[in-house]
Amino acid sequence: MDFNQAYSAIVSASIEQDSKEIPLLLSSTDFKDKECLEIGAGPLARLAVKLLHSKTPPKHITCVDTYNYEKINHIARAEGLEHSISVVKPKDSLKLDFKDNRFDIIYAGWIPSDLLQNTAYLDELRRACRRDIIFIMSGIKGDIPPMRDLIIGGNEIEKRKELKNFLTHYFKDSGYSVDTTLQTTLRLDFENLDRIFNTFHFFDFKNTLAFPDQQKLMKYLSDKVHDFEDNLYIFHAWK
Repeated sequence: MDFNQAYSAIVSASIEQDSKEIPLLLSSTDFKDKECLEIGAGPLARLAVKLLHSKTPPKHITCVDTYNYEKINHIARAEGLEHSISVVKPKDSLKLDFKDNRFDIIYAGWIPSDLLQNTAYLDELRRACRRDIIFIMSGIKGDIPPMRDLIIGGNEIEKRKELKNFLTHYFKDSGYSVDTTLQTTLRLDFENLDRIFNTFHFFDFKNTLAFPDQQKLMKYLSDKVHDFEDNLYIFHAWK
């Protein structure tokens, strides 16, 4: 299993993700006719496609993605959105090659926590955005399987709280208003135990666990359906 397979398994197993993520985003600010930048759109460009098919679609979404240039272009064409979605490969992962105040809204879902803790990168987001910066974040309540920083932005409750506090202080100190009250649950419903085990095993351990530890993980993930309490919330900073 590679990253794209594991990511697709998470997306296909999430019976509420499509119905809850986009309403959260749309509730946070007005996307209609806005110029948007999405950080890390992923191979399915799922958020961009859903936003553009919503009742209040953005004018255009530029996707910054290092690995999925051709896949996102393919998805855009298949969805009839080739004029509404463009893709840019970053030359430098910590730089945005755009003019100051280029976008009305910059948003990201499931962004790696090391980027969110890099003030130089956050400075770049503020430079390129003239209004709203929005992150879909993992929650800080409930029993969340440790999918590592790549997926949930910190695999311990205290680390997630520290990340939330760090971002809040950073943006408020930079003159922004901040809201983190929009939140929802996320349910994953995998078709069988092997599917959920293989997916989480890839994200957590890159298939390096010895057999006894694999058995422990299998027992831990024995429930086919997982409810993540307050698992998604919106971090919204605006000026």
